[in-house]
Amino acid sequence: MEAQLVTPVESTLERIPLPVFVADREGNITSANSLFLSRFGESGTLANLFQADGPDLISAWRDCCMGGAAFSRTLIATDNGETFRIDAETPVNPQQSLLACAQSLREQQQIESRATAVLDAAVDAILIIDATGTILSINKAGLRLFGYTADELIGSDLTRLMPEPDRSDHQHYIERYLGTGEARIIGIGRELAAQNAAGQVFPIYLAVSEVEGAGSRCFAGIVRDLSEQRAQQAQLHEQQQRLAHIGRLTTMGEMTASIAHEINQPLTAIALYAQACQRLLGRDEDNTEKLRSALVKLNDQALRAGAVIERIQRFVRSQDEHREPTDINTLVQDLTHLAAGDARLHDVQIILKLKPHLPQTLCDPVQIQQVALNLIRNAIDAMHEINCRHGSTLIVATTQLDGGHIELSVTDQGEGVPAEAAGLVFTPFHTTKKDGMGMGLSICKSILSAHDGTLGYQNLEPHGARFALSLPVMRSAEIST
Repeated sequence: MEAQLVTPVESTLERIPLPVFVADREGNITSANSLFLSRFGESGTLANLFQADGPDLISAWRDCCMGGAAFSRTLIATDNGETFRIDAETPVNPQQSLLACAQSLREQQQIESRATAVLDAAVDAILIIDATGTILSINKAGLRLFGYTADELIGSDLTRLMPEPDRSDHQHYIERYLGTGEARIIGIGRELAAQNAAGQVFPIYLAVSEVEGAGSRCFAGIVRDLSEQRAQQAQLHEQQQRLAHIGRLTTMGEMTASIAHEINQPLTAIALYAQACQRLLGRDEDNTEKLRSALVKLNDQALRAGAVIERIQRFVRSQDEHREPTDINTLVQDLTHLAAGDARLHDVQIILKLKPHLPQTLCDPVQIQQVALNLIRNAIDAMHEINCRHGSTLIVATTQLDGGHIELSVTDQGEGVPAEAAGLVFTPFHTTKKDGMGMGLSICKSILSAHDGTLGYQNLEPHGARFALSLPVMRSAEIST
C-alpha cells in the first residue's frame, strides 16, 4: 500500500484484533491495520486482492456505502487461494467509505475448534443462549449432565432443562435484565434445581454472564451439579447428629450420681408420705385432713420425680434436628433444673442473670441446651478441682449483643484455661480432665457453627473463665413462616 494511504485512522484500526480495512465506494483501500497488511501486502483495491465475482462485487460494495444492505461475501484471495469472509455494514465517514473485516475461514474454524475443545474439556456444563433463551451451544459435560444429544438441545428453549416454577419465571428474568439491567442470576449466580431428560430434578449452581462482542446479546451459563455435594452434606449432618446424641448420652452418664440423688429425694419423700398415710388409716380417729395433706405432698413429690425423668428423656432422646422459635431465658431456666443436682453434689451455687424481653432465636433447643449444659458442667468441674478455693458461685447470664445476636455466657471461679491449651480448647480429643474424652467442646463448636452462631472464651483476672455462645436473632421472615 502506498505511503499516502497511511492515515491517523490506522491508530484506531490497530486496536482492533482482527484484519480490518477502510475502502471507498469504488473498493479502493484507504486505510488498514497491520494485521491486514501482513496478510495482503500493499495492494490498493478490493478487486485486486480478491477474485472478483463479476461487477456485482463492486456494485454490492457501492450499494452498502450508500446506506443499502450490509456487505457480506465469501471471497478467495488472489495470491494464495485462501477463503476469506468480508463483512461491512455502515459508512464510517461523509465520503461513505466502509470499515470492513477480512476474516480467514480457515483460521476462524481453527479458533472455533480450539474453543470447542476447551469447552468440552471443562468439568462443568457450559451453555450459550441468546436473548430469547434459545440454546446456541452446549459442551459435552452439559450433554452428559442432562442426558440429551446436541441435536436435541441446540435450537431448543433453555426452559427444557428446568422444573417449575423456574421454567415459568426464566424468560421474565431475562426480559427484566435486558430492559432494566437488574440482575437476579446474571452476573451473580445462585443455587437452583435442574431437570434432566429422564425428568429427574437435581440441585445445581448456576453462574450466568453476558457474552460481549458476539454481535447480538448472548449469555453463557456454567452449571455445576450439586448432587454429590448435597449427599455429602447430608451424610456429614447425620454424623454430626449422631455425635451430638452420643455426647448427650455421655453427659448423662457422667451425671449419674447427681441424677440418682435428684430422683432419690422425691422417691424417699413419696415412701415416707405413703407410710404416714398407712399409719393414719390404722387409727380409729378421723384423720381425713391429715390424709388429704399427706396425699397432696405425695403427689407433688411424684410429679417432681416425673419431671426429672422427663427432662432426662427429652435431653438424651435421639431425634432429627428440629429448629423452632426459642426463648433463650426459658431454655436456660429449664436447663438449670437439669444441672441443679450436679451443682449441689459439688457444692456449687448457680446464679442466673437473665436479661428480660430478649428476642427469640431459631434453633434446636435440645442441642443448644446440650452446649449450655456442657459449659455449666465444665465450669462446675473447674471449680471442684480446686475445692472452690476462689469461690463457689457460677453465673449463667443472657444478654443481647450488637449486630443482631443474643449471648448466653457461663462464668466460673476456677483457674481458667492454661496458656498451653489456649489454641486447643475446641480441638477434638483435647482435654484437661483426667477422665475426659475431649469431644464435648468440639461437638459444641460444631453445633453452634451449624446454627450460624459462635462459641468462644476468655480468661478472667485474677482467676476464672467465661465461656459464651451467641446465636442470631430470629428474622421477621422466619417469624412469619
